[in-house]
Amino acid sequence: MKTVLILVFFWASAMLSYGQEQVFDMDTDGNITIKRKYVETYPVKKYKNTSPYIRMLDESEYTSNGDRYDIECLKYKNWENDPGDIHIIRISCQGKEICSLENNEGWGYLTDEPDGDVRKTSFYYKIDQGEDSMALLFIGTYIMSQPPRLTILVLKNGNASLVFDRPSYVNNVDKKGNETIFTLQTNTVEYRDVGVPCDSPELHTLVFKEGMIYYE
Repeated sequence: MKTVLILVFFWASAMLSYGQEQVFDMDTDGNITIKRKYVETYPVKKYKNTSPYIRMLDESEYTSNGDRYDIECLKYKNWENDPGDIHIIRISCQGKEICSLENNEGWGYLTDEPDGDVRKTSFYYKIDQGEDSMALLFIGTYIMSQPPRLTILVLKNGNASLVFDRPSYVNNVDKKGNETIFTLQTNTVEYRDVGVPCDSPELHTLVFKEGMIYYE
């Protein structure tokens, strides 16, 4: 009984430390299983005259063990004042395309997003997730004062997994030891008068640690 109580204590401590739930699961071979509750479905409409796409970023990223992933960020042609700085994300490994995401509303530049002790390109944050994996975070376009779409891809073992795709502001980026912490806000606070909010911000955290992502 004493052993069981000790195990329960450490399990509860871990859940308090890392949040309520893991964003994804992994099997014994290290393969990722996504949780649908963290990945919303967004309709994609096919428009005419949007290709050939404009290449906005062509970047290579490496895991600690040397695996290389090539990331392309592309913009629709003839899009003019419509939303989005990029609309297609393509990722390849060893010359093979392993991921292609399309978003009509688009993802945006990170020029106005928080800085932290995390690698950051024009369009995504990169977080090392151990020897053989990394996470890339893309932030969607701000439309009608609503939280933008936050898209997270985990690259591991030559595969790309969409593990998180939900509306969230990124309020803060912090690094504590081997933890990288993103503070998220899932609502837009309205104000009735100057400086007088109608409601409170709904705050959550994403904690990246030891190859896992925890959401609270």
